[in-house]
Amino acid sequence: MSRSTTPEIFKAYDVRGLYGEQIDGDVAERIGRAFAHVLSELEGKPVEQLRVGLGRDMRLSAPELAARYREGLLGAGASVIDAGQVGSEMLYFLVGSRELDGGLMCTASHNPKAYTGAKLVREGAIALSGDSGIEDVRRRVEAEESGEIDPPGSDAPRAMHVAIVIASRSPLPRTVPSTRCDGSSRMRSPSARRSVGSASRCPPLISAACAPSPTNARAKASSWLSNIQ
Repeated sequence: MSRSTTPEIFKAYDVRGLYGEQIDGDVAERIGRAFAHVLSELEGKPVEQLRVGLGRDMRLSAPELAARYREGLLGAGASVIDAGQVGSEMLYFLVGSRELDGGLMCTASHNPKAYTGAKLVREGAIALSGDSGIEDVRRRVEAEESGEIDPPGSDAPRAMHVAIVIASRSPLPRTVPSTRCDGSSRMRSPSARRSVGSASRCPPLISAACAPSPTNARAKASSWLSNIQ
């Protein structure tokens, strides 16, 4: 039987709780699903048209929970750009520079390692708060648990497009557009150029940015990202 969500994990500016005790995979998936629907309402568009960025921190629980957040987002019908293990600011950069509809960062920030959680942002990397979005996520999660809302079944429509972008220390070409970060058509700072790229190993899902050669992967990631604005 899946765990019921503890209302106390929904804070003023994020979702946060003890891994396993308050937040597990089932809870994370419900939060991802609810977040997609709340974003749909905030952005005024069908959930199937949403493009959502996803990132995770270095906690050992993060890969599992990020995968479940992703499943929730996809199950609701959104498309996901998974940036892998990145800093929160890099996920925000991805959301802002690519004009995504929102983003979810699997992290508990400065809290001890036993904690996990999620930072939720809408278009423009504007944070959701208790007064604007987070309480809506909580209410939708609770409605699903109480049976007021039916979760999607295994035959429910799923997003057809999942793009994986893996963080890398290697810079992307300077021609990658950055229309909302410094007002120019290119990434100027080294930290910005490092924000998206590739890794030497392919992620578990089929990826538009994944190839055996890291150089190839960076080029494909650059080309794909330039076309999703």
